[in-house]
Formats: sequence, structure tokens, C-alpha cells
Amino acid sequence: MRSASGRRFTAGAGAVLAVLMTLTGCTQTVEGTAAKSGGGDVPRNNDSERQYPNLLKECDVLTEDILAETVGADPLDIQSTFVGAVCRWQAANPSGLVDITRFWFEQGDLDNERQTAEKLNYRIEDKRVAGIDSFVMRPEDPNGACGVASEAAGVVGWWVNPQAPGIDACAMALKLMELTLATRA
Repeated sequence: MRSASGRRFTAGAGAVLAVLMTLTGCTQTVEGTAAKSGGGDVPRNNDSERQYPNLLKECDVLTEDILAETVGADPLDIQSTFVGAVCRWQAANPSGLVDITRFWFEQGDLDNERQTAEKLNYRIEDKRVAGIDSFVMRPEDPNGACGVASEAAGVVGWWVNPQAPGIDACAMALKLMELTLATRA
């Protein structure tokens, strides 16, 4: 039979061993030099604002009134649900709710977006929107979701996802893209 001090020593040694294993298991040396965000070897696309003045307003590229009007919703019935590299809204169209998503990846590539759409088995149709290389994406969605991606200072895209069938999501996504690519502010 062990003494109380022996059990405490064993428990203490076990705790120290667990802490050491955790610390050594979670440490890793990474080669390289720390760099400020936005730095590095990838050149910035500094002509973006001149070439596409509306593109650089991130989630404000189009007002909520314009978004609502484009998807057939009342401007009072739209709300932003996420803001970031991907911007999202939800609008109440008379046929049902419509989810709207915009993305812009400054270092993105239209070919990469196409490859991703192909891997997801989306139907793809080449298109020129406002004179810019683009394509339309249609997933197998019973409600008719549709997306458009365009080459514009990286890659920009719009998705319109109705939550009920009967809405022409592709016409809406294309209209949003045309407005985004407008070269006049």
C-alpha cells in the first residue's frame, strides 16, 4: 500500500509530465521572417481604384436600396448579415427570402474560381459583363441559385440564392455585377 505522500508525488509528477507533453506537442518552429500584413513579394494592385472605382468600397459597393431593388425587395426589407471579404445580405422578395452574397479577392484569379466551380459540378456559361471576362455559375439547386464571377482587379463575384423557386437569380446576379463593374462612380 502506498503512503499519502507517495500518491501525491505520483500525481504531481503525472501533472508535470502532462504539462510538459502538452507544451512540447504544441510548439513548432517555422522558418522565415515575420512580415507586416500586406507586405511581402506579392505586388499590390494599386490601379484598382482608378480602373474600378466602385469595386473598392468593399461591402458598400452597392447600397442596400440598390440591392433590394435588384432582387425585387422593398428597401426596408433587406439587412446585412455579414461583412468581410465576403459580404452577405438577406432580402424579403414577394416570392420569399433571397440571400445575396458578394465576394472580392484582390489577389484572386478568375481561372481559380472557374476550377472551383467545375469541382463543385456547377454548370458554367462564359459571359462578358460590362466588357469584362466573366462566367455564370449554376449549382444543382431546386430554388435556382446563380452566381457570376468576373475578372476585376482580382476576382469579384455575386451570388443570388432564393429560398423559394420562381425567381430569376441569374438575371439578378448579372445586374449586380454590371452595377459593380460600372466604371463611372
